[in-house]
Amino acid sequence: MKIIAESAFNHNGDLDYLIALSNTAKETGADYFTVQIMDVPSFCVKEYSKYDIYIENSFTFSQWDQLIDHCKTIDLELIPCVLDIKSLDYCIGKGFGLIKIHATDITNKPLLDKIVQSKDLKILLETQCATHFEIEYAVSTLKEKIHCIIHGFSNYPTEVEDLNLNALDYIKTYFPEYSIGLADHSLDIKEIPLMAMAKGCEYLEKHITLSRNNRNFDWQVSLYPNEFAAMVNTIKHYKKALGFFTKHPTKTELGYRNVMYKKVIDNQEDELKRADKGQDYIEYKISTFDLNNVGIALISRLKSKRLPLKVIKPFHDTILIDFLYKRLSLSKRVKKVVLATSYLNEDKELYELGIEKGFNCFKGHPESVIDRMLSLAFREGFGAIFRVTGDNPFTDPVLIDEMVELMTINDLDYVRVNNVPFGVSGELFSTRYLWKLYLEMDNPMNSEYLTLFVLNDTNARKGCIDIDVKIKDFRFINLSIDYEEDLKRAYALLKLIPGDPYTFKLQDILSQLDELNREKQDKIIKLPEGEQIKFVDFLDKLANQNYTVRKKITY
Repeated sequence: MKIIAESAFNHNGDLDYLIALSNTAKETGADYFTVQIMDVPSFCVKEYSKYDIYIENSFTFSQWDQLIDHCKTIDLELIPCVLDIKSLDYCIGKGFGLIKIHATDITNKPLLDKIVQSKDLKILLETQCATHFEIEYAVSTLKEKIHCIIHGFSNYPTEVEDLNLNALDYIKTYFPEYSIGLADHSLDIKEIPLMAMAKGCEYLEKHITLSRNNRNFDWQVSLYPNEFAAMVNTIKHYKKALGFFTKHPTKTELGYRNVMYKKVIDNQEDELKRADKGQDYIEYKISTFDLNNVGIALISRLKSKRLPLKVIKPFHDTILIDFLYKRLSLSKRVKKVVLATSYLNEDKELYELGIEKGFNCFKGHPESVIDRMLSLAFREGFGAIFRVTGDNPFTDPVLIDEMVELMTINDLDYVRVNNVPFGVSGELFSTRYLWKLYLEMDNPMNSEYLTLFVLNDTNARKGCIDIDVKIKDFRFINLSIDYEEDLKRAYALLKLIPGDPYTFKLQDILSQLDELNREKQDKIIKLPEGEQIKFVDFLDKLANQNYTVRKKITY
């Protein structure tokens, strides 16, 4: 949860005070500092009862320039709350990518329309005093421009019975595509902020002041610097207690498993007792699976946003997922290909389509890929299992057979193919190794990036097949399908392949591949927990693992 220090009109029109307040926000550990920017004639009419107050306590845009420059100097990210179109234009001109919309502008159509027309602008939408109808109106206008919907109560200070923190759950339920935040106008610096964090707020906004004793505007709800700092430290400390959105043993728990889980005694599955040696039932059962019994988990869902429903798009004489399933079924070393989708209703169409076409089908965990693979492997007794994603129609069954042979002959944990285009090869895991990886993960919900966990494991017995071709930057070719243009390129390539499109091998299409564009080597790949890596560095890391066995195939 990010902390926003709110200045509002606490500056009373004194720029030096506001700059000092920004310094204090930085010192207390706030992630952001927010200010209300207004051009008074654009904000209200002269006859408005507070017109003179605003005139006396507002800044010129040149004064705002000074604050903005100062915040850059102290490395404090500023979020402007724009209160009129002229101020919005000013902030857009200053290059702000994230701004806040005051709750009283939630139905300000001219302002909202201006935001929609502004490229690369994201919005924190405040909702104090707003009805569901009004939030829905703003959402229907701003749509993807909204980054977060912020709940709050306008009474200063807010009494505990008026906070209505369950409204956060309401917003998540009815506007699930957006994150949530809380503009907390209570003076509580511990319990309410922690409750907001537990509710899943991405942002918490609190007013800050140098002193309530000066009776500047909004003094009733503003925290002293020491109070604000104490709140930030409390949140940072208890944030650790939230952990991850998963149910999985922590690393400190793993030792207890070995001591406390009952084990199979003398290979007798019907007798489990606590013991210092041996295996718990799941580990034991997996150890009995034959490594030669290899399956393919064809990982696929219908959730793609870049190319909606891509795996059921028309492809050759069928649809994409059917084309790939038929190609994978040509493998001579794989015992069974299984369409592995999720049990969510949004994937029901894919599952039923697979059944209709005669696929082996499985429904498993929607997000944790490793849970889905392990559940499938356990059901089928697979000693090893491939992960092949449903958007890779050029996956080569010949290479799959080579990988199975390499694993079974050398009793490996993991096998991959290096120096091939993306979308040509799957990954092969022994089920016993997959279980080991699973237990050692902090968060299986990140197992979509399963390769990374293998790369960071220095103890696994890994094998690879290195493809040697005389084509420059061969590994930077992308045959996976993420966008419409990828689908068109793949279909065009398929038409150039002589003979049966289902049975071609990698070497059959080398000349056509050389004509394709390469991915940029410095392209950034986003990883879990906000990390990232360059495409070329990722491929280099794959190629330079400490492989137990390497096999070279020259085309």
